[in-house]
Amino acid sequence: MRRMKANSMMKSGTSIQDVAREAKCSIATVSRVLNQPDLVTAETAGRVREAIKQLGYVPNAYAQGLSRRHGKVLGIVLPDIHGEFYSELLRGADGEARRLGFHLLVSSDAHDHGSPTRTENLAFGLIDGLALMMTEPNMELWRETLDAALPTVVLDADINEPGVDSVVVDNVMGTHEAAEHLLEKTPASNCYFVGGPRENFDTAERAAEFRKALASRGHAARDEQFAFGEYSVEWGRQWAADRLSKVGLKNAAVLAGNDEIALGIMQTAQDAGISVPKEFRIVGFDDTRIATLVRPALSTVRVPLLDIGAAVVRLLVERVGNSEKPATREKLPTKLIVRESSRV
Repeated sequence: MRRMKANSMMKSGTSIQDVAREAKCSIATVSRVLNQPDLVTAETAGRVREAIKQLGYVPNAYAQGLSRRHGKVLGIVLPDIHGEFYSELLRGADGEARRLGFHLLVSSDAHDHGSPTRTENLAFGLIDGLALMMTEPNMELWRETLDAALPTVVLDADINEPGVDSVVVDNVMGTHEAAEHLLEKTPASNCYFVGGPRENFDTAERAAEFRKALASRGHAARDEQFAFGEYSVEWGRQWAADRLSKVGLKNAAVLAGNDEIALGIMQTAQDAGISVPKEFRIVGFDDTRIATLVRPALSTVRVPLLDIGAAVVRLLVERVGNSEKPATREKLPTKLIVRESSRV
């Protein structure tokens, strides 16, 4: 995952982070002064209040209401909840939450740019902590998250912020295995990466590692060997149709950004009479159920979705119980699963 400096994402206005910096304390301490002042020494509380006054910081009254409630409810904000990727992640998160005695409240409007207060829409005054999935740079969303002054764990982005835990996957490991597997039988000049949005953290990291793999074979990758679009079957079909209309797909190999993209590409190749894997090889990413339902069965990079969801909740519960503990970064492994679509 690409590391994001929280400071670089905030350009104007006064946030709780600014108050913490001015008062020379943590964000969690500022939050306690606002919500539970009896837990803070008089000296520290005075320093925080003076910083608030000098900076003109206006606490979010709604978020303060959230912090005072302790109903053992956790909030999780995702870009979407459609598809098996998110359903599996949520299944892992919900199972761990129930095991630890918490309830899970889910929102999928994190990237709804039409709403000025997206994090407020989630909680209705209920949550004790917030798990946030950030798949691309989003200064506005990150600022709202900081201002909510809640225990926070970030998924998919490595946030360099004191007191904020993060859960990421090892994109490099799985991408490297997939690229080497394709390169065993296909020349580097005929290997392609078809990913999601260019600014997406996962896409960027996987594309970079794929490029390194091609370079390790002495090949300077052409721009056309990398394509960026959406994490969808439709985007896979569109890319494959475009390649077929220009240079074809025979004797080529593709690493797709997820299983849905791979499905769209493979179906389009088969519709054109191209044999998979004899004439065209493909590997997906995530290892969702799609991979074993299609024929030929799809090779893919397994992402431990259940484990990711469970890890996010576990870290969040720990953060709720101890807001002063050092930030934790948990990286989960990925692994290539070779099936029929790339085995020759």
